[in-house]
Amino acid sequence: MSDQPMLRNLKEGDAFQGFLLAQEAAYKISAKGSEYLELKLSDASGDLKAFLWDVRAVEGDMEAVRADAFLRVKGSATSYNGRLQLKLDKVRFATDAEVGDLSHFFPVSARPAVAMLAELDALVGSIQDPWIRSLLTALFVEDADLRAAFAQAPAAKAMHHAWLGGLLEHTLSVAGMAERACAHYGQVNRDLVMAGVLLHDLGKTAELSYARSFGYTDAGNLLGHIALEAEWISRAAGCIPDFPEELRLQILHIVLSHHGRLEFGSPVLPKTPEALLVHYLDDLDGKLEAMFRAQGEEGGGAWSPFNRTLDRMVYRTRWPKAGSVQN
Repeated sequence: MSDQPMLRNLKEGDAFQGFLLAQEAAYKISAKGSEYLELKLSDASGDLKAFLWDVRAVEGDMEAVRADAFLRVKGSATSYNGRLQLKLDKVRFATDAEVGDLSHFFPVSARPAVAMLAELDALVGSIQDPWIRSLLTALFVEDADLRAAFAQAPAAKAMHHAWLGGLLEHTLSVAGMAERACAHYGQVNRDLVMAGVLLHDLGKTAELSYARSFGYTDAGNLLGHIALEAEWISRAAGCIPDFPEELRLQILHIVLSHHGRLEFGSPVLPKTPEALLVHYLDDLDGKLEAMFRAQGEEGGGAWSPFNRTLDRMVYRTRWPKAGSVQN
């Protein structure tokens, strides 16, 4: 499988044969009445739509060709309406053992997890308030399972930082901006802001599923990450003797209001300077990552396709930084 090309390197006309992960799979009926298979296939570099126009070319059990299954496919890259896709000749189910190294199929943060966890520990250690430091230590250091999940989870299903390690990468990015903002706005409580930053998406470790394609767990669909993390924070604070109730409420308020608007899932609006700051920094980091990603997509000219996350097309012509060399 090491010789298998990555999807992002395919060009129109290239042949492809190898293993891919099915994020979506559906048998459909064409306008002419014939059955075909429509797929969304992925590896660590990205995903492509794929079509098998003759389902008789499915080898083995047709029911095994489904979402979250590894597939062995053969076909070629074609273009439709300016977007690359795969036209398949053969498809069959593949076992995990046959596939081998699963890391080939999942996008992973460019930052090593060990380095990011060290940065997280340094942030926790920098907290001056003993109550906040004890709370963060209980959740991020002493709870080994939660720590491991926090280092592995994506930040979202698709909107931003949608890769393994993306949650921790996003959190540290927001923390970096928060450090600078707190130095600028001397009136805000830096420890409280940092607590809100580190905790604001903690529930995504249980909201999202990421063993195969990214999706939502039952707990994620029923409760959502804000409700999950609010419960965890209250439980952890309750295990710290004499934890101040006013501080628990302040931290919970930042977490509960970090989406900024009721229609975006926050049960309350930001009503403290710290909560307002965390909301805007979180929103900024997510939107900038989505915009940078849209600018980095190959093909399509100066403008990206319409981006549903940003609700707009993105202008992809970058003005060079001062001192850079133009060709």
